[in-house]
Amino acid sequence: MKKLLMMIGAAAVAATGANAASVTIDSVTQRWPWNNKVDIKYTIDGGQTLTADGTGDVYCRLEFTATVNGQDVLIDGRAIGANASSGTHTATWTPSPELRVKALDCTMTARLLSADNPSGDDYMVIDLDTGAVTFEGMLYSQELSNNRYNNDTSGPDGTNVYKTSKMVLRKVPRWADRSSLPNATTLASLSGYPTGDNTSANQYDASSNKQTNWVTRLDYYIGIFPVTQAQYVKFGQENPSVKTDVIDGNIVGYRPVESMSWNDLRISGTASGDPIPVVDSNTGTYLQRLNYLTGNKFAFDLPTEVMSEIACRAGKNGGHYYWESGVLSTYAVYNQSSTLAVGSKAPNAWGLYDTIGNVWEFCRDRNGLGNMADISDPFIPYDNGESIRVRGSGHYGSNTVRYFYASYRNYAGADWYQSTCGFRVAYIAK
Repeated sequence: MKKLLMMIGAAAVAATGANAASVTIDSVTQRWPWNNKVDIKYTIDGGQTLTADGTGDVYCRLEFTATVNGQDVLIDGRAIGANASSGTHTATWTPSPELRVKALDCTMTARLLSADNPSGDDYMVIDLDTGAVTFEGMLYSQELSNNRYNNDTSGPDGTNVYKTSKMVLRKVPRWADRSSLPNATTLASLSGYPTGDNTSANQYDASSNKQTNWVTRLDYYIGIFPVTQAQYVKFGQENPSVKTDVIDGNIVGYRPVESMSWNDLRISGTASGDPIPVVDSNTGTYLQRLNYLTGNKFAFDLPTEVMSEIACRAGKNGGHYYWESGVLSTYAVYNQSSTLAVGSKAPNAWGLYDTIGNVWEFCRDRNGLGNMADISDPFIPYDNGESIRVRGSGHYGSNTVRYFYASYRNYAGADWYQSTCGFRVAYIAK
């Protein structure tokens, strides 16, 4: 049961630089008594504009003011992924704990402001210097968004901030909300997000992950790149990869971090494996430090194996790869003497790079289940008590083609590390 808090009429005017004429708050609904979340439904007339070539884009952002028991609370729409384009939308606000009461006495107004970034929640952007987490929408096309993050030059000396001082995660919406994805028309013919491959009887790929479709119940976010060396050292940790700055003209900081184990990422401290307390952003594993820096609000972790393959395939149903046609070298870093900068090859349909090739990527699951289609929940890692963890698909030095199949599975001990293995950050929105 949701508790309706209020209905209110037109509430705002646009600031300089925005096209909007008005913002109307349609309803504010508290999800009481289960949690402290508040759904804000609103309608915008003449909002953010995105154009096919990006040259005529007008970005907008929303500010909401909630009056709760006589106290005004300013809500930055970027922090809750509020969409500022024309039409009717819903954004979800989580009030601070001190505002948690049996029944919120809340009224709401809103205003539209000009902005530097597109509104929406298709992408989560983490500032690795400050810990600030904001959301951004996809541009007019997936290709324009890909260019925004992969070819950025806004950092010092023209460097890419999204591969160094920021981290970008792509939203994979719950199956019921898949219409926001760029290939939603293709997905409409499926019964769920596809994983698995029935085109081969090879015991190391198809027979281990049989084809199935997942009707996911939660949104999740996953890094558009594997974590880079520059991103890894942001919390005072030593880079376990190569130390030189430039190799063959490539900025090494853009290359995926490597040579750490599953335990290095998730467990730190005592010999028994008990996590040590995290008291600052320079204590504990990379994931512990990332969570501390961002206020311990998001529970960033490795993806499960199913989450990883859903993201890798990006809606591609069956077959060895996530593309319909083309050669492996267009999409994957392989048969090389070392890794290449992330984003050197073509992305998948959702703008994720290097999901095949460059480095193996650790997942949360333990090894042992013959067919991942048999798990009960794609967001709960399989755990049979074994010490080895699942990883895939392929690495820079291999030329064995089956290693690069989207459903290929391989394993490593929890303390195992080599230059062929890296990781990607994920977040499950609960």
